[in-house]
Amino acid sequence: MTEFILNNGSIADKLRLICAQFKVPNNVLKDTLSRLESILNKDGGVPFGIKAGNPSSVKETSEILTLLMELKNPVPALAERMVQFLVSRQKNDGGFSETLNLEPLIEDRYGKTTPVEWYPVGKSITWLTGKVLESLILTGYNDKERLQRAQNFLESTQHEDGHWPDYKGAQESDPLGTGNILPALRAAGMSPKAKIYADGLAALYQHLKTAIESRSHADMVDLAVLDRTSTTQEADVIRRGIELIISTQNTDGGWSSPGSKKSDTELTSLLVYALNKCRRLVK
Repeated sequence: MTEFILNNGSIADKLRLICAQFKVPNNVLKDTLSRLESILNKDGGVPFGIKAGNPSSVKETSEILTLLMELKNPVPALAERMVQFLVSRQKNDGGFSETLNLEPLIEDRYGKTTPVEWYPVGKSITWLTGKVLESLILTGYNDKERLQRAQNFLESTQHEDGHWPDYKGAQESDPLGTGNILPALRAAGMSPKAKIYADGLAALYQHLKTAIESRSHADMVDLAVLDRTSTTQEADVIRRGIELIISTQNTDGGWSSPGSKKSDTELTSLLVYALNKCRRLVK
């Protein structure tokens, strides 16, 4: 699995592997950071798909910035450039969005010929705002007004079922978005007992339980969100989730996306990261 990611993975994939505390050659982190610096756009953003020449993406930038902070990034100037790009993408409602010129790339990447409903451009996205808010807080960014507006946006858009819609006004909840929002609320200092957080966590556990029963291993990436267990039922969900991940690994060390037999490096790195994060919660 380590070799699969090192040989085929992106910058983000390799950073997740390192954050998951897997042993890698000494030069991997240095080379990965050097590569990141070389492809960073002039506006400080990471190009969409982590491919040089593409327009900057809020999603890619926030994900990598969070990983850099977890690694105690030795290149603070690099992080500062990324922070400035992210801040520039905040909208008046407090949320964050991607630019319109990313729409063709998003559609192409996810195999769609029409706009991707869960990843719209030009409007504030809940799960994207969660990613950005977490990353900014972890860097020590101190514009409290901007951070509070982002948090207010998330608090005001939660659905009654505990999940969030992909964007304000969307009728359906997206359980996959919840896993990107809870860490942001936690980083912002929200108490686990607060109704918004407690409802979201309960909804996430229910989603994971359902996914385990249907053997949807890709959904187990959200195990990384969990930082504690309060009941034996919660611990059992984590334990069964770990077992599902292990049982669905391919012979090349990776994991396949739904509907595919070929191992996917991004999903592999996300699952490996999740395994490392949640294993300490169960004995």
